[in-house]
Amino acid sequence: MAYEQLKDQIKQASIVDIIARYIPLSKKGANHEGVCPFHADTKPSLKVNDVKGLYKCFACGAGGDAITFVKEFKHLEYVDTLRELANVLGLPFEEYQKDKKVDPKLEMSFRVLNAATKLYQKVASETPFRFSEFIEKRNLDPEFVEKFNVGYAPHNSSLFEYLKTVPGKDRDFAMNVALELGLVREGKYEGNLYDFYRERVMFPIHDHQGQVRGFSSRAVLPDQMPKYLNSGESFVFKKAQVLFGFYFAKNQIRQKQSVIIVEGNMDVIMMHQHGFSETVGTMGTAMSDQMCRLLGNMTKTVYLAMDSDPAGIKAMNKINDEFLNIGVIPKFISFAPHKDPDDFLQAEGRIVLMERMEKAPFYVDWVIQEAIPHPLPDNPNLKIEILNQIFEVLAPLKENLLATERVISLAKSLEIRTDADTVVAMYKDYLKTRRETPARAVPNPRVQQIQQEAESHQPEIEETKPELEVFRPIGKSEKVFLKEILSHPESLTRSEMEEILAIIEHPEVKRFVYWLVNIYQEIDEAEYVTIVQDELNSGKYSKELIDVGTAALFQHSGLKLNEKVLSRMLKDYRLMLKVDYLKHKRREFVENQGQAHSQEEIQFYLGEISKIDKELLALKNTP
Repeated sequence: MAYEQLKDQIKQASIVDIIARYIPLSKKGANHEGVCPFHADTKPSLKVNDVKGLYKCFACGAGGDAITFVKEFKHLEYVDTLRELANVLGLPFEEYQKDKKVDPKLEMSFRVLNAATKLYQKVASETPFRFSEFIEKRNLDPEFVEKFNVGYAPHNSSLFEYLKTVPGKDRDFAMNVALELGLVREGKYEGNLYDFYRERVMFPIHDHQGQVRGFSSRAVLPDQMPKYLNSGESFVFKKAQVLFGFYFAKNQIRQKQSVIIVEGNMDVIMMHQHGFSETVGTMGTAMSDQMCRLLGNMTKTVYLAMDSDPAGIKAMNKINDEFLNIGVIPKFISFAPHKDPDDFLQAEGRIVLMERMEKAPFYVDWVIQEAIPHPLPDNPNLKIEILNQIFEVLAPLKENLLATERVISLAKSLEIRTDADTVVAMYKDYLKTRRETPARAVPNPRVQQIQQEAESHQPEIEETKPELEVFRPIGKSEKVFLKEILSHPESLTRSEMEEILAIIEHPEVKRFVYWLVNIYQEIDEAEYVTIVQDELNSGKYSKELIDVGTAALFQHSGLKLNEKVLSRMLKDYRLMLKVDYLKHKRREFVENQGQAHSQEEIQFYLGEISKIDKELLALKNTP
C-alpha cells in the first residue's frame, strides 16, 4: 500500500532530527535525551536512540518510533501524522495518497527482470570458464556474489529462448516488454530477436525495496566493447534515482550512522566484502538531489569515495554541493596512489582504509587545500581570484558559520592583508551577486508513480484499527520473560521455547511470542528491531504489551549470550512461568470447588488442587 512506502521513507530518516523539531534534545552517551512531553516531567526522562529509531520514557512508559511520537505529541489521526511527517521531511504526501491500480505492463516488466536475474544466476552457478576467471581474478567472495545476485549472460540467447516458453497470450506481451527494457534486441531481419547481453558478468540493480529495475554488465572477452554496458533509461529505470547496493546497505547506514558513496558496482561489492556494509554506489557519476536528501535524512556522516580521475572529482563536486544545500558536510576519502576503492582494498586492505576514514577531511577543506598554490603567488589579484573560486565552493552553505570561518582561514592562508570582517563582507557580496543556479527539472510524475507501485498495486484503503480483545493485566513473570527474549532474540531458536510457549498463560503474550518465534528465523538481524516495532505498532496489541516490548527493544544491544547463560536463563523462566501457570490453575480449581453442586465435584477439585500443591512444592525444591 502507498502509505507503507511513505512509512519506509520516514523510518529511514533520523528519529533524533524529527523529535528535535518538537522538543529540545541533548546528546548523552549513545542516546539523546529530553524532558518527556507526555507527563509532568521535571528532568530528562525521555531517551531517543537514533540507531534503533526508537524513543522511550522510563518514567511514564511512553515509547515507539517517530510516527508514534508525532501522533501522540500533536494528537493526530494516523493519516494526518503521515502528512505532518511528510511535510517535515519534504516528501510528496499527495503522491502516496493516490489509489494504486494494477499496471499490467509494470507487473510484466518485473516478471521479466526477475526471470532474467534468476536465469543469469543459474548460468553463473554452472561456473562457465569466463565467469569463474573473472570472479577469481577480482577476488570476489562467493558469499557476496550470491548476496548481490551476480550472474552471467551466456553467448547464446537464453533469455529470448526462455521467453518463447511463456504460456498463452502472455508470451507476446513478455517479449514486447523485454524489447522495451532492452534485454532483447531485434536483428537485421524482421522478427530475428536476440539477447542484448551476451558473455557478460551481470549485476542486477535493485530499487529500495529489493525489486530488480535493470542491469549493469561487465565485459569478459578481450575485444568486447564497451567494457561496461548498463540498462538504458526506461519506464522502470532512471539511473539518477537509484543507488547501487542501497537495498543491502540501508540498515547498516542507520546502524553505523554513516554512508560511503563510491562509483560503480564492483567498488560497492568489494567495500561490503571488506566489512564496509554502509556503502552505496552511483550509477556512473549521476546522483540526484532526491538521493542526497534520502541519505541526508538517514545520517549526517557522509563519505565521498569516488574514483580519483577527473570524472570522479567532477561528480564529487556536484554531490558535495547537493549535500551542502541540505546542511550536510561530506568528508573525503582519498585512495591515492590507487584509482578506486577496489584497487585500494586489494593493495592496502581494510585496516588502512579505516585509518584513512578516521582522518578523512571535509570535502570542502580538501578542495580548498588543493586550490591553494605552492608557493603562493605574489600578485594580489591572483590571490583574490583564488578566494573567489573558494567562495563558489562554499556558496551552498550560504552565510552559515561553517562557511564564514573557512573564508577567514583561507584569507590567512593566502596571506591577504585584510581584516576578518572585510573578508566576510566580500563573501556575502559574492553571494548576493552570484548567479542563481538554474531550477532543477521537476521529476517525472510517471516515474514517481512507478516507484510507489513497486511493492503494491492495490487501491489505498483507509487504515482502521481492529477492536482489541480485553485481557487481564500481564503478570510480572510474563513481563520479565518478554523483556528478556526481546533483548536476547537468539533464545527464540532454542528447543526449550516449545515447552515455554505451552505454559504461557496470558493469551496476548502467547500470541506475540508465537509470532516472534516464527518470524525471527526469516529476517535479517539488522532488521530485527524495525520489524518487531512495526508489529507492536500494528494495532493488534494492548498498550501494556507495547510498552513492555518497546522498552525491551530500546535496551536491545545486539550482544548475544553464550550457551551456558542462555540455557540457565531459559530454565529459570520456564520454572517461573510454570509456577505462575500452576498458581493460576489452582485459583480456578478453588473457585470451581466453591461453586460445585455435588460432593463428587468437590472431591474432584480438591484432588486437582492437591496435585498442583505437590507439583508446586516439587518446583520449589528444584535446584
